[in-house]
Amino acid sequence: MIKQPITYTQMEKARYLRNPNHRQLYRELYADVLKRLRNRPEAPRKVKRLFAWVMPLVYFGLYILALKLGEHPILFPLLFSTMGIVSVLMFINLFHDAVHNHVFSKKLHNQLYLLLFDLLGGNSFIWKKRHVILHHNYPNVAGFDADIEQSGPIKIFPHQPGKKIHRYQHLFVFLLYPLFLFNWILLRDFKDFFSPKRTIRQFCRIPGKEYLKLIIFKGIFLSYIFLVPALMGIPVLRVVGAIACLMVTGSIVAMLALLTPHANTANHFPEVGDEGDLPVSWLEHQFRSTNDLSVCNWFSKHVMGNFNYHLAHHLFPQIHSAYAPEVTACIREFASRHGFPYKEYPLGICLKLHYELICRNTEAVDILEEDM
Repeated sequence: MIKQPITYTQMEKARYLRNPNHRQLYRELYADVLKRLRNRPEAPRKVKRLFAWVMPLVYFGLYILALKLGEHPILFPLLFSTMGIVSVLMFINLFHDAVHNHVFSKKLHNQLYLLLFDLLGGNSFIWKKRHVILHHNYPNVAGFDADIEQSGPIKIFPHQPGKKIHRYQHLFVFLLYPLFLFNWILLRDFKDFFSPKRTIRQFCRIPGKEYLKLIIFKGIFLSYIFLVPALMGIPVLRVVGAIACLMVTGSIVAMLALLTPHANTANHFPEVGDEGDLPVSWLEHQFRSTNDLSVCNWFSKHVMGNFNYHLAHHLFPQIHSAYAPEVTACIREFASRHGFPYKEYPLGICLKLHYELICRNTEAVDILEEDM
């Protein structure tokens, strides 16, 4: 059963432009989607559930095999590298669906499944808050989209003030992106929990038990990823090197997926006005701030688990990702009829447009104003 949509959310400090016509158009689009999905088979959802059991077995199977082959200087880090790739594939295909309660039919089962995300080094509580509360309501909106806030020394929002370091981001971006998982696991979650300046802290309260959960699961991750191999006699430098391989390979795969749908020159980054207003309606903003990744290569077709149909997910997060291709077909027809800017690019073009944004934002830094 498909849940009713939750849309046009107005949070305390930002409001979308009220457009009754767009509200009605969204209702019509949703009705078309429901009609298209009527009597769709359950098989795609069952496949997703099957992978939900298989992928953790693969991850921890690789880990056990790596421990057994710890004396091998090549296979040991190679297996850790594969673990990094598998962990990201689980994030794209499973954890992202679980946070929207799509992997299993019961909400509790999805919440329990997200504990695997914690075992793999993340923190499901704070990520769910960042993703569902902020990113889905305000993609590409500075001060609200906490997913993009995490970019650190990389300037993504074109209209935000630049720093000296941003003048060189087109050069060192290639060094920082492979460290994405290092930042997420070892820095980003802790900042969101303990720094009152973080965006997410303005919109949610963190229960005391979540601080305890953060420390326990981070400790478990660091224990099995570093302490256990070291105690088994595997040379510490080899263990550190293998962990670096896991983080870097996982980061590269993660970047291929996460950089493609929003942060590029083809998409809009609106500014919130002095009265907390945004210049577009919620519906128009989703079209203008999001693009799809065309299914024209092996990676986007077989690896991304329909994550590449990103606009469908933002317009209808309540609909299972297994049906994203059918939903996207409705969206294309709707956009053509009503003049909304539907965008779809190959992977290479998406990455090119992202790098153009990085380069453009180096030019936007006002050196004289910053140095005065």
